[in-house]
Amino acid sequence: MTFKVNQHKKSMASSEILTHLIFLYGEDQAPQLLDRAQKLLDAYRPRIQMRDGKLTEHDSILITYGDQVQSQNANPLQTLARFCKQYLAQVIGGIHILPFYPWTSDDGFSVVDYRKVDSSLGNWEDMFLPCKMIFV
Repeated sequence: MTFKVNQHKKSMASSEILTHLIFLYGEDQAPQLLDRAQKLLDAYRPRIQMRDGKLTEHDSILITYGDQVQSQNANPLQTLARFCKQYLAQVIGGIHILPFYPWTSDDGFSVVDYRKVDSSLGNWEDMFLPCKMIFV
C-alpha cells in the first residue's frame, strides 16, 4: 500500500512540475526537461537521508554560513561537519547552510551558479558528510 501511495505522490508531483515546465519552456521542450530533471532527482535521491517525519516545534535547526567554523587542516564545510558531530549531535536536528553557492555580492545571495558549491567552502561531497544537512 505504501508503494502505491508513494508512486501516486510522485506522479502528482511530476504532473505539477510538467505544468510549470510547459509554462516556462513550451510544450515542445517540457517533456524532455521533465525527463532530465527526473533522472537528476533519481541519481541524487539515494544520497539524501529520508526523515521519518516533518519538522515540528521539537526540532532545532542550526542556520549558519558555511565558513563560520574553520580550522587549518580542513575546508570550512568539513570543519563544520566535524564540529556539529562532536558538539551538537544531540542538540540540533539539522543544519541549514546559508548560500553555499558561488556568488558575486550580497553575502552569498547573489548566486552565480546554483549547481556548484563555492570552492572556498568545499565541494558537493562535503555537503553530504555524516551530519544532517537540510536544504531549503
